[in-house]
Amino acid sequence: MKKNFIDKIKAIPASEVNPHNGKKDIIIYDAALPNNIIKSFDKFSEKPDHVNLSNLLYNEIFKDADDIINAPIEAIRIILILLHQSKTVHFNQRNAPYTPSLFEDEFKSVKNAAVSFTIPNSIISPSRETKRIKEALDVLNSDKTARWVETTNEHGMTVDTKLRFIDQTSYSRGKTYVVINTYWLEKMANIESYNKVLFDLAYTVPNTKNVFFALWLNTIPMYEDSTFKKETYTSWTKINLETLQKKYGMEGKDSDYINQKFLKPIQSKLFEFNDRSFAFHYENNTYYIVGIDVKRNKVIDNLSPESVYKNSIKYAITYLQRRHKVDKASLQHIENIYMQSVKDKELMEKAYNSLKKELKKEKTNMTTLTGFKFLDQWQKEIILNYKETENYKRFPNGYPKVNTSD
Repeated sequence: MKKNFIDKIKAIPASEVNPHNGKKDIIIYDAALPNNIIKSFDKFSEKPDHVNLSNLLYNEIFKDADDIINAPIEAIRIILILLHQSKTVHFNQRNAPYTPSLFEDEFKSVKNAAVSFTIPNSIISPSRETKRIKEALDVLNSDKTARWVETTNEHGMTVDTKLRFIDQTSYSRGKTYVVINTYWLEKMANIESYNKVLFDLAYTVPNTKNVFFALWLNTIPMYEDSTFKKETYTSWTKINLETLQKKYGMEGKDSDYINQKFLKPIQSKLFEFNDRSFAFHYENNTYYIVGIDVKRNKVIDNLSPESVYKNSIKYAITYLQRRHKVDKASLQHIENIYMQSVKDKELMEKAYNSLKKELKKEKTNMTTLTGFKFLDQWQKEIILNYKETENYKRFPNGYPKVNTSD
């Protein structure tokens, strides 16, 4: 009589439960043959609070991910969705509703075994942006996610095979369909060592780099004391400037730029939307970084979102003074505008970038504009950008004015 599922689990020796025994990565695969889809995941219940990100998958996809650091944020959402959908085959050594031996029996002893996932497009992109969903699928279905894997053919010969994270995909009006090899399913299912990731992380932070940084935070020690003391930074995780530049695609950016444009905005977002943020200190070409439990720790004031915004204003004002020699009275006036309105600050910065692009077309360096000449050009660009807003119809002269001499 065939054993049922529970009997199978009970019959497995303790020595076989450890997922690190044997050549667990070897699968039966022949590149000349099509996928053999042996299981389908087509249910998506309500969004979970967290998903379990196995360290095996983290090491394969996220740890050294120079190739996909600039992928659309939808690519990260797809991975988190797959983690959620595949939770029915999770296994680990301590609490094994699904053991490694059973996983091998079902998913690794079948030639070209693969599994399929059906995902509602509205979960990948609430605004249903077809172009971005397809771009995300292209990245996950490209050599950017490919890894060399030791496989065997049906004759038992060992072969090195290159496997992409997504092997096959199709897109319809309401759903996305993906197929992945069971090699990747095992990386998702084995949660002997894992970190809990807030599912909404990929919906609340602005880009993929931010998510990658947040995931890296899960791998470093947390600050343990209930009251934060920055002078303890010497015991924090160290990462040198060059490594951080390379890891997050910021080659050529100095520490001032990284602090103000990368780390502080992420820090603020994570304090607002995540269960873990961080503190950092920069000294002698080295960053000292520590994770902070947002709910448990009483962090110092300058780590709050409000203080981060104030610091961004100080950085912006210093930048205008240094790069464009703006006079003191105008700088104070601009700082007041920034402090009073986030929207005005965003509009002015958008206009600044527009002006920069226009000058680049004319092969003119932005730094050639200084003083009132710069303010006049910036003002014209601000007015052009303001005319594209809804407020222009009601308040045609409601744009921020940067030139105090007018």
